[in-house]
Amino acid sequence: MILPLAERTDAAQSRTEAVAELHRLLANLPTPETVCSAKVVDLTTGEVLLEHDAERKLIPASNQKLWVLAAAAVDLGASFTFRTVLASQGNDLCVIGGGDPGFGDPEFVKARGESITGELERWASAVAAKGVKSLAGRLVYADTLFDRQWTHPSWEARHLRKGYAAPVSALSIGGNCVKVTLRPAEQEGDPVLWSMIPPSDAVEIVNRCVSGGEGKAVIDRPGSEMRLVISGRCNRQWEFPTVSVSDPVAFFAGAFRQALRRHGIAAEQEVRTRRVRLPNGDLPPDLTILAEHRTPLPAVLGRIGKDSQNLFTEALVKQLGFEWSRRAGWAEPIGSWDTGRLALLDFAERAHVALAESDYRDGSGLSRDNRMSAAQAVGLLSYMYQHPSKELFVNSLSVAGREGLLKRRMMNIPGAVYAKTGYLQGVRTLSGYVVTPAERWFAFSVLFNGIKGPTMPFNKIHDELCRLLSDWPES
Repeated sequence: MILPLAERTDAAQSRTEAVAELHRLLANLPTPETVCSAKVVDLTTGEVLLEHDAERKLIPASNQKLWVLAAAAVDLGASFTFRTVLASQGNDLCVIGGGDPGFGDPEFVKARGESITGELERWASAVAAKGVKSLAGRLVYADTLFDRQWTHPSWEARHLRKGYAAPVSALSIGGNCVKVTLRPAEQEGDPVLWSMIPPSDAVEIVNRCVSGGEGKAVIDRPGSEMRLVISGRCNRQWEFPTVSVSDPVAFFAGAFRQALRRHGIAAEQEVRTRRVRLPNGDLPPDLTILAEHRTPLPAVLGRIGKDSQNLFTEALVKQLGFEWSRRAGWAEPIGSWDTGRLALLDFAERAHVALAESDYRDGSGLSRDNRMSAAQAVGLLSYMYQHPSKELFVNSLSVAGREGLLKRRMMNIPGAVYAKTGYLQGVRTLSGYVVTPAERWFAFSVLFNGIKGPTMPFNKIHDELCRLLSDWPES
């Protein structure tokens, strides 16, 4: 319908004012040192509503995860499932890793109402049900689907003991992290009481922490050791932030060994690893599968897009690398950061987004060597908006006022924003979609680097930009 002239003029003025408001948001940033790359596109019309240094490449922080979410949605698809297998091969009992970051994931098991080691208990029960009291052969751990570069070379050393920098292996449990809780003993001056989740006898606890008195408790993991040192003083129950382990295969083995023993099955202390899979990655036909654990891709994508879980992201990078190298005809395909980068570069080319090899380091965005521009992010978002895997991709993102890291943000426009957050020191980023009540879709990316001081004012800019788009005048 053609509007009367007066109505058309009002609509044009309203739209012009809305565009001006978008530009004003970025005209005077809270700190002068801060740099910004921003772009907004109306996906209904293809019109660019805002460009602010849109081609400038900045540190994206966790907006880097958008590449992994999109590539996995397209190249693996909703039916893809991670699979960890317990099987016998002759007299040997084999645990065969499938790259699953969700095995014993704290959030997944909490939703199911079980413990992190619940799956291992079921596995041990399956072995015990066959009347096994001691293993006739060896207990073998096969983690060869991925390489053994467990931590990325560009991650800063100060991050490596943190839960968000957990090692990436084809065998994982509990996010490859432990959570240690302290409780003071009855007598002041006695060693504190401690517990560790998940339990694994591969991790040694050195307890130098004293009950009562003033001060605080401290936990450290020296170097690459599977040893945690607790020191200081503790006068109340205290839970440390999660600490990463240094050897995820030994960690898994230690947890499974304890589960077997709880079911009356003797298990040796030595961790034996070897290739069980065929060179192409398939399972050999002589296996007898006793139990298996599966995690569907949509669940993994949700932990990445909504919760910004780094281990899940990097495991998915390696999985993409394995699948890419297998499609490329490699005699022995392997999941690694190198093959993962090749998979992401291949996907970006198909998405018609220029991604230079130097732009991409890791998948999670923990590396400060990653680079992304708002134009690249919006190009990726625009491609996924048109792709058959759009729903899988969009549903993996945080939702304003409802889910993920945006659950308590933009409460005035709940459900209108699907986006990926990003945060590192001096960096705040947000990229995604805004949907109006009339189902008009916008793709946006606003990346801030060089922030000095509080980052909350930059969150507010992100939120206000999304509010303006959600109220966009229809024309």
